[in-house]
Amino acid sequence: MKSLTKIILIALLLLLFNVSNCQSLPQYLPYSYSIKSTVARVIDGDTFVLSDSQHVRMLGINTPEIARLNKPAQPFADSAAHFVKTLIEGKQVRLTFDENTYDIFGRVLAYVWLTDVTGKDSLWIQAELLKAGLCRISHYPKGKRYYDLFYNLRRTARRQHLGIWSND
Repeated sequence: MKSLTKIILIALLLLLFNVSNCQSLPQYLPYSYSIKSTVARVIDGDTFVLSDSQHVRMLGINTPEIARLNKPAQPFADSAAHFVKTLIEGKQVRLTFDENTYDIFGRVLAYVWLTDVTGKDSLWIQAELLKAGLCRISHYPKGKRYYDLFYNLRRTARRQHLGIWSND
């Protein structure tokens, strides 16, 4: 009887957690699916919040960590966060998706394009971060979409000793 009560309690907690996240997108989306939304605020160099309160984690990159929980910021973390903030905060972006729509923390996983006043893509944010040397490539196995481009952008930033590559 105790194990049945535990199972019911766990199921209720999981249900409550999913309802509180208010995820409006399915777990998997077609390869070419995209949405447009406005960025409410930037959390750090690779994470931001949309106007509907959904958190977005940029696919394919990892920026240095900002100061959190008594840990100091990693080198170039503030630069990456400021860079992204100036590019997208308060502006409309287009999000496109890969295999999974959400990560284990409930954040939307997306490629991010800044859109211009006509609604057309004007800047690809991941590419801009890589060109500036403000991020590393993350979880990006061969054969994935944009693989060659990401590695070419990183190679160029390293050769020019930009951002996180300035000490190389």
